[in-house]
Amino acid sequence: MTSAEVEPTKKKKTVPEPFSSLPDELTENILARVSRWKYPSLSLVSKRFHSLLSSKEIYKTRSQIGATETCVYVWLKLPDHPCASWFSLRTKPNYQNRTKQRGKIRFKRGSSGLSVEPIPSSSTDSFPEQNNITTFGPEIYIIGGRYKPSSSVRIFDCRSHTWRDAPNMTVARKNARTALLDEKIYVMGGCDIDEYYANWIEVFDLKNQSWTAFPGPGADDEELRNHLRKSSEYVIINEFEGKLYVATDEKEFSYEPKNGKWKLVREKSSLISDSIDVLCEMGNVIYGCTDLGYLMWSAPEIEGRKWRKIKGLDKLRKHPTRGLEIGCEFGLVGYGGQLLVMWDTYRYKRYYKIWCAKISLESRRNGREVWGKVECVDLLTFPVESYERFGCVAVSV
Repeated sequence: MTSAEVEPTKKKKTVPEPFSSLPDELTENILARVSRWKYPSLSLVSKRFHSLLSSKEIYKTRSQIGATETCVYVWLKLPDHPCASWFSLRTKPNYQNRTKQRGKIRFKRGSSGLSVEPIPSSSTDSFPEQNNITTFGPEIYIIGGRYKPSSSVRIFDCRSHTWRDAPNMTVARKNARTALLDEKIYVMGGCDIDEYYANWIEVFDLKNQSWTAFPGPGADDEELRNHLRKSSEYVIINEFEGKLYVATDEKEFSYEPKNGKWKLVREKSSLISDSIDVLCEMGNVIYGCTDLGYLMWSAPEIEGRKWRKIKGLDKLRKHPTRGLEIGCEFGLVGYGGQLLVMWDTYRYKRYYKIWCAKISLESRRNGREVWGKVECVDLLTFPVESYERFGCVAVSV
């Protein structure tokens, strides 16, 4: 064969990069509409995708276009381990709805499509056990100490699963109470009100990442100070219509941040209850679970704040796992307008499985009743042999 007869070399086919002809801004807008659980796989498509999906800008876009997702994290306190192990709950890919008959009670099993994903140990090694957790957007703020006073504030970024330290509070606090109002975190209590009167309240500006101290109730509010002295570890604060509401074990008060004024709201508190173990808040409604497994709700529009039972959930307490009953450990978070309730079934040593139920809510009788419907019950399996306690928290990412 002569040189003139040599066959031409075949050109290798190349696969064009997805959206290669689109500007970054438009590509980012498209990717922002995809579930964040698909980001790890999409990051492998190209260096461009990896760069766009690793940037915090895409999460700003998700927020602007209303594409954020509620992400649930579960922590387990393992035996002889100083830090909690944390896990995320994610939607299973290509899960199928199915039902399962259990005795006389019929529940949907697996229809929530939730699976357990461990957070890498490099992130959780610095993750303390749940102390006082506040969430803002995609970040978890852990403020103060649980068993001993601490002034530290740690922030966990749920977008990248990385840590950073916020400026310390001016006072070391243990089991302080927090509320979120106008992009500021209000921290009350957790310290001696007489010794630290001048900065009994501290406010963290989320934009400026800085603290401002405010005094507690003054000499003219001696009655309130007495109540706070006696019930410093039982104060619940929440926000409604620009005010903070503080409930002691006897009375309820409101606090006006603009002028620092305190006001008696109720002579007899209905919000504090020794039987309410866990709490979560959606909108202006607080939801709780009693130590007997009854799910409760409380709204400020209804005769102040008063605990009422969520109706329609009796069969959940009769679940064959022993359901929501005394001796169980509970977790409760808001999940896209629904309640996600978690419980274990072990009275002594806790193993590696936690049940969870997704409950839809309906307001009836002009807001005087809340009814729940169990949409599904799942069994979550964790890659640990045993644990001592668990908790959960939901963030918007």
